[in-house]
Amino acid sequence: ATYGGRWIDRDNRVVVVAFTDDADAHRKAILALFPSGDDVPIDVVQVRYTKAELEAIQGQIIGAVAGRDFAESMLLTVSITRNRVSVDLLNPPEGTLDELVKFVPDPGAVCIWVSHAPEPPSGPLRVIPDLEVEDPVVTCRGIPPVRYSQLIDPPSIDHVDHPAVDALRAELDAPGPEPLPQGRWVIIRIDEDQATFAALLPDEFGYSRFKRSGDRWRLSGHGSGPPCESTVAFPEGLGRVEVSLDPDSLPSSDSTTIHLMVTEVDCASGREMGDALVGPQVVETETAVLVAFAAIPLSDLMVNCQGNPSTPVSIELSRPLGDRTIHDGVYVPPKPLHPTAEDR
Repeated sequence: ATYGGRWIDRDNRVVVVAFTDDADAHRKAILALFPSGDDVPIDVVQVRYTKAELEAIQGQIIGAVAGRDFAESMLLTVSITRNRVSVDLLNPPEGTLDELVKFVPDPGAVCIWVSHAPEPPSGPLRVIPDLEVEDPVVTCRGIPPVRYSQLIDPPSIDHVDHPAVDALRAELDAPGPEPLPQGRWVIIRIDEDQATFAALLPDEFGYSRFKRSGDRWRLSGHGSGPPCESTVAFPEGLGRVEVSLDPDSLPSSDSTTIHLMVTEVDCASGREMGDALVGPQVVETETAVLVAFAAIPLSDLMVNCQGNPSTPVSIELSRPLGDRTIHDGVYVPPKPLHPTAEDR
């Protein structure tokens, strides 16, 4: 009757349990269940609403807004850590908030978050950099956008004295179920409140992110995988696609048309791209043909990651391909194209 939910506070490494009545009494009752007593990593807090009350409010709102125009742009969840019903609105029609509040039984129990998907840039796609004169902004898995020069020659943590570096070293020495990779760690970027590091290993790329909380730096995310292949950081409103040669129509030296397969990278509920495909941008040189595409991301709070279909695209060249190679110009440096992985 008074239970407010539970969650893991990863910063303080404790399980938090919430109740609407006397937190101290519940804390003593819970700790009494464990022989080690106060050493158990459990905290108890007092909140305003029970989990059941929040779920009831959630159900009332869902029933009240069913069939309304703005219902398709809304995601309704119970946020246990905020002890509120969370209403997320993406690109809501004008007047949505005025109409929505009519259906909220207890305004104090609800947090409304409004976001607007950025408009894609107008005009032709222009993302392939000229590496002879540019130092493009790039990114790869797990790291924020940085200049390419910063990514290929980052400073070692051994050469920088900073509290975020000390926090990384502590994590490297700490045992745990998901330890950070051991290897040469470098600094990608350190800002006032956030820091990103990378582990440069022969066959692996690891990263870790830290956030400053008061005077402490805490691990906020980490991961590892294949070596980093940096790509151009796209403008807001555009998402990545992967490009491969069409295995059923591979080019020859006489080809003036190249046939490609383009696949959206971001979660898109398995849609066909259609008009969401942007490009191509084509740059022809004496030794290479560089191509680039992008996609307008799907604006949908309920988007899922079931995998996306490939779209065939044909590109006309200004002259026969000859001995030139075809590259995806979004990668820095450009990445040679091959048939799709399953057909190679």
